[in-house]
Amino acid sequence: MSWMSVQFGFLAYLVWWEYDWDIMEPVTYFVATGTSIVLFSYFLLTRQEYSEGGGHERYYLNYFHRRAKRQGFDVHRYNQLKEAIGNLRQRMDRLHDPLQLNLPSPSPSTNLTAGSN
Repeated sequence: MSWMSVQFGFLAYLVWWEYDWDIMEPVTYFVATGTSIVLFSYFLLTRQEYSEGGGHERYYLNYFHRRAKRQGFDVHRYNQLKEAIGNLRQRMDRLHDPLQLNLPSPSPSTNLTAGSN
């Protein structure tokens, strides 16, 4: 989205301050068509719609896996450990929060008899 905003701002600047629309019309056509071709090519290669976060995440994962392979890092074992840590944290959070234990609430009669002793 930010790239499209910058692109629009730059083309608007060229149209209204530097050149006339007659000069810029073919330029804007080719810029828009080129952007569409690039985004469609991305979709054909990845089978995912392009989004700013998704593109960055995909690039980072490719980089991470290439570096891990070069250095002999076991990504599968790393993912297993991260999943185990997540499960343990979830269990600890459940223990810390008594509402998540799903314990039956005490009946009102047990509270009255405990207070009368």
